[in-house]
Amino acid sequence: MKKFTLAAALVFTLSAGGAIAQTPASPSIDQGDGFYGACRQTENLDACAMYLAGYSNGVLVQTLIDRQKPRYCLPPNLTRKDQLRVVLGYMKGHLEQMLDPTGAIIYKALLATFPCK
Repeated sequence: MKKFTLAAALVFTLSAGGAIAQTPASPSIDQGDGFYGACRQTENLDACAMYLAGYSNGVLVQTLIDRQKPRYCLPPNLTRKDQLRVVLGYMKGHLEQMLDPTGAIIYKALLATFPCK
């Protein structure tokens, strides 16, 4: 029986758990074009929604730490997948930003779509 290495276990866990499918030649999801390409694939929607949840929670925590007003206000009934659809729609309409960092594009998308009143 072959030993199952930690690296092999991690690869197996990530692929079985719905991690974003990328090949070594794929652009990073940290850049807009990589995120857009990966998140348009049905098998990646859950992973992309989790990425967006982490981003949104990080922004909220930083806003609280800095004691600033929120920059954008998400509707309370907006699901993460709906939020992802908004971000992907924004990206499709702003192709000139595709080489920007994903976090910057997400920020611009949410700010443009959900300004605080």
